[in-house]
Amino acid sequence: MILQVVGYQNSGKTSFVSELTRQLSAAGKRVGVIKHHGHGGALDLPMTDSHRHALAGAVLSSVIGEGETMIEWRDADTFELLLNWYEMHVDIVLIEGYKRKDYPKVVLVRDGHEQPVDVTNVIARGDSVADKDRLMRSVERWMEDEMVSSE
Repeated sequence: MILQVVGYQNSGKTSFVSELTRQLSAAGKRVGVIKHHGHGGALDLPMTDSHRHALAGAVLSSVIGEGETMIEWRDADTFELLLNWYEMHVDIVLIEGYKRKDYPKVVLVRDGHEQPVDVTNVIARGDSVADKDRLMRSVERWMEDEMVSSE
């Protein structure tokens, strides 16, 4: 199951995705999140040993600790590969951004500001703060419908 959350900068996408992740995780769902870095430029990553390996030319670099693994993947177009990998390991993938992808999406606005145009497959739209409860209920209904249709 894949759901996108889209909106312009400062529309509340990260807060909404974080809250949705908390709620879904509390309900026993395994959640994966992919965030689009749409602001241009290199990712701002801390200077860790694994990041130094990536800077030295490693396409994949990872660090594994107690109960956690961090992977840095340097490749031009990893979205579909990463999405396929996520789908094998989680119940729902939340995608923050990637407005032009055609997955079901929640469109967020803030204080009545302009809404993104040319977005498809919209299941709900609204203000991430004022309409949060309504948006969450819309997501719940969508998920229920998706579960029924996949049976």
